[in-house]
Amino acid sequence: MNIVFFAYSTVEFPAEDHEIKTLPSRKDEWQELCSLFPDDNFFIVTQLPSPFLIDIEGNEVLELPAKVKCMISKSHNPHDFAQDIISLNPDVAVQASYWAAPIDWMCLNDSLVGGELLKNGIKTVFHPVESELTCFDKWLTHNMLKDMGFLVPDAVYVHHELYWAERPKPYVTVNAYKEYVWNQMRNMKYPVVIKDTVGLSSYGMDVAVSFKEAVHYLNLGRTSSDRLVETFVDGTVFGTEIYSLGGKTVVMPPFLLSVNKYGLTSPRRSIKLGPVTDPKYNIGELNAMLVQVANKLNLNGVAQVDLIFKEGKWYVIEINPRLSGMSESYAYATGHSVIHNLAMLSHGILPEPEDCTCTCSFKLPLMDYATMEKIKAEKSVLYMYQIKNNAARQERERGYCELVVGGFENHKDLLDEIKSLSQKYNNLFEPLLMEEIEKVRALV
Repeated sequence: MNIVFFAYSTVEFPAEDHEIKTLPSRKDEWQELCSLFPDDNFFIVTQLPSPFLIDIEGNEVLELPAKVKCMISKSHNPHDFAQDIISLNPDVAVQASYWAAPIDWMCLNDSLVGGELLKNGIKTVFHPVESELTCFDKWLTHNMLKDMGFLVPDAVYVHHELYWAERPKPYVTVNAYKEYVWNQMRNMKYPVVIKDTVGLSSYGMDVAVSFKEAVHYLNLGRTSSDRLVETFVDGTVFGTEIYSLGGKTVVMPPFLLSVNKYGLTSPRRSIKLGPVTDPKYNIGELNAMLVQVANKLNLNGVAQVDLIFKEGKWYVIEINPRLSGMSESYAYATGHSVIHNLAMLSHGILPEPEDCTCTCSFKLPLMDYATMEKIKAEKSVLYMYQIKNNAARQERERGYCELVVGGFENHKDLLDEIKSLSQKYNNLFEPLLMEEIEKVRALV
């Protein structure tokens, strides 16, 4: 069978500024996959950096196994990109979308590609474009979930152009829309979270503790897009992945996520720990909810969901129908790579939630490749990913190295192992990191 994995990009990748390393390498992951599926031929159609599919050095794709062919498409629209895939005569194609700042819409483009492939008679694992659009716009997501009867934070939608409609019109003395928004915000419970409706993860989010502070933020005029003002839900933050095929959905057991001092997840410092199976978290109720969501959206592939648990109830915050920062943690928690899980989808096979072992992912400072190899040699270190931005102006923007540590039957043994690693590599483990890991562990 000829299997194509595709991931279209909507941004120009500044290859000269970034260094990306993974252990195991993508080549090693593909080699393992070729051994598992000796009768299949694998093709990659993508654009840089395609972090889940290929190893790169600058603008060059590094060596892949002989049975894996990679095409770096030069197409600038979904139709032409789909034609690149069609030229390979695939039996099945699988969406492998990822994310990029500033607008999280690359998976929307991949759904357009998937639609083109389907029209040409190619079996394709992809999320429908209508579903991608609903999830892309957080206000549409909010309203869908609310209409389905699920708990969501109270929210006010702020249309940017209307909010500033009086600016080019000096004869307008009162902006009625702005007064309407303020009236809604006065009735909200504070603090609130203010975020972009189409932004990436928690980048650009802010917390306002009062109506006055929220208005001040909106009036700064430092944004050029719509905003959601959302009641802050001070519960326990989780994330999970769901896999759907042909109307069937598997919900992976949730992972706990660390939060910063504002109570928000931080993409650059987040800790992910799981799986969480304690009955106090009503996991069965969560699974039933997310199966309903998947059916409503007609999902077909992998998606990530942000969640908050408070006072015995689950709040669904966001749905990201693409691979995510959780994907490697889940894959290696089940003893596989992301590439392996995508290949299983191409064969109509969903993952087994019961296979998920106790796993924790966290970020360390940048290190040289020799140190990465030394740490990866530890039996408990399942995966490492390092990204370095040589163009960054601030130290905190230069990058990080993420570790996935796991393979344990219980969280106590997992935490003991992480403590042991922190003592062995104490120059890389900040004391604050271990404190944060222990805080998350206490919630399991």
